Amino acid sequence: MDTIAETIKFAGFGKKKVMANQIQMFDDRLTDQGETLLAVCASIKGTKQLYVTDQRIILHEIKGLIFNDEKSIPLKSISSINISKKLLSSTLKIVSTGNKAIIEDVPSHIALEIKNAIENLKKDFKTTPASSAKKEKDMHDIGDEIRELKDLLNDGLITEEEFNAKKKQLLGI
Repeated sequence: MDTIAETIKFAGFGKKKVMANQIQMFDDRLTDQGETLLAVCASIKGTKQLYVTDQRIILHEIKGLIFNDEKSIPLKSISSINISKKLLSSTLKIVSTGNKAIIEDVPSHIALEIKNAIENLKKDFKTTPASSAKKEKDMHDIGDEIRELKDLLNDGLITEEEFNAKKKQLLGI
C-alpha cells in the first residue's frame, strides 16, 4: 500500500492539496539530508504527521500558523510499536530509549502499514551493519594479502603473471 497516497486521500475535503504539499516539502528536505521517505501517516485532522525514512521516524505537529513541533527517533533506538484500535481509527505509539511518539486518529489500515514498515526496516537495520562490517573486514584482509603478494613479487619469489592472477582472484575480477 502506498501510505503517502492513502494519507493524502484521507486528508479530507479541501485539505488534500495542503497535505500533498506538506509531504512534498518533507520529502524534499529529507532528500537533501540524504534520507529516503518511505511512509507517511497523519491524524484525521492533519495536525500531526508521522514520516518514516530509511533512518528514523519524525513526528511533526502543527501547533499554529508559524509554530511547529518536531520529534525525531532513530530506527535503531525504537523498542516497541503499538496500535490501539478505536472504531474507525487507531492510535500509533512508538517507544524508544527515553523517547516516544504518539499519533492518534490515524486510519487503522494505514497505522498497521506504518507499523509493519518500521518493523521491516528495523530487521533490515539489524542485518545491514553486521554485513557492512564483515565486508569492510574482508576488504582489509584482501588488502593485506595483496600487499604480501607484492612483497613476494618484489623479492622475486613469484612472477608478475602469478601476482596479477592471484590479485584478480582476491578482488573477484
